[in-house]
Amino acid sequence: MKIALVTNFLYPEGLGGTEIYCSQLANALIEAGNEVHWFVPNFKKTHTETEERGKGIKIVKFAAVEEGQPSVLSFTISSFINELRARDIRIAHFHDFGGYEGISLELLAATKKAGIATIVTLHLASYACQTGKLHYGGTVPCNGKIIPHRCSSCYIFSNKTSSASLNLVLTKTFTEVFKLKAVRSIPRINRFMKGVNMKETFISSVRENADRVVTLTKWFKEVLLINGVVEHKIRYIQQVSPGIDNDMGQLSKELRKNYVFIGRINKEKGVDLLLSLASRLKKELPGVVIDMYGPYLPAAIVPHTIVDDLNDYDNVRYLGILPPADVMNTMSKYKAVILPSRVAEMAPLIIMEANKLNIPVIASDVPGSAELVRQNECGVIFKYASASDLFEKIKELENNVHKFAFKQPVENDFYHTAKKYEAVYKECVDMMKI
Repeated sequence: MKIALVTNFLYPEGLGGTEIYCSQLANALIEAGNEVHWFVPNFKKTHTETEERGKGIKIVKFAAVEEGQPSVLSFTISSFINELRARDIRIAHFHDFGGYEGISLELLAATKKAGIATIVTLHLASYACQTGKLHYGGTVPCNGKIIPHRCSSCYIFSNKTSSASLNLVLTKTFTEVFKLKAVRSIPRINRFMKGVNMKETFISSVRENADRVVTLTKWFKEVLLINGVVEHKIRYIQQVSPGIDNDMGQLSKELRKNYVFIGRINKEKGVDLLLSLASRLKKELPGVVIDMYGPYLPAAIVPHTIVDDLNDYDNVRYLGILPPADVMNTMSKYKAVILPSRVAEMAPLIIMEANKLNIPVIASDVPGSAELVRQNECGVIFKYASASDLFEKIKELENNVHKFAFKQPVENDFYHTAKKYEAVYKECVDMMKI
């Protein structure tokens, strides 16, 4: 089969979670005898560029603007469809979306109209939630149903003050107020509601134009169903459990020490919670260290960053960016991985990597992370945005309170995942022939 994997970006460093997933999936599909083309926009460029990566992945950076003209959606669509047709590609697998200059909903609709099978794998829970948290009022877990007046109130007030309880009260109060047409017509309120309406538009477009929608968690399948995506279109393909390099030297459980965070260094990922633990760790658990790896915005863009706040600590340390190839080897030296996200993670690959290494994960109770940890019995869950509860979980691991099963999903590496996708592709192609 000829398959196009479609994303909004292709970073030179290969650091994005979606990008790592697509790279490994593409390599596995190629080894199974398929031809894989990876489509990304050639932003603000008038020509298409091609190259190869990995085991023969054909990169197609399609022209995004017409020479001498401003960005026009119709040209971007035409360029994308023409490049698909020129390669006789019948399957377009969308993994990422951006604005109208990039991988837009209009490209998805145009691909469907062109008679090319469309598959969408959703890697981000934020496609259904304007705040990205899926916690109503910033506190109460939400079922993901997009209700414009309720979601708009949550968007405005869930992070309005430093008090979580007050934010919830404000959200509940204004949820009722935003039902009123007169209130919705206020320019500032209307602007917030437009942001929520874009989420509704996104789900609606996926519902109408995707032949199949792949979810990496059972939880998000329920979000899709409650927002009207018909069940026969949805396929659940669990997050991959990666293989291990047999030559990688692993420390025994007894020799592993300290804790590690790997991801983007920002408040959405909950990194500020780690900093807030430094003094208490020093006092109650002297010698315990939390190391952080990952990209963050440099001072040239943001005058003050979370990393700047580390100067006073020696037990919470920033150690730079890890190349993807070094992640598992580095992780294997730690007692546990910490994922303190405030945003609703879909299905972090790092949980499955840690599980493969028999290293427990301490995750906040955002739905995707919590599902993987519980499903694989590979860690503990702490209360959303609670530094105090996170500390208690670290203390429990230091005292060896827990025993973990580290259940390994059967036949769940990228090669088996590629076979599951091949079955989905075949379904769609066969459907197009009817």
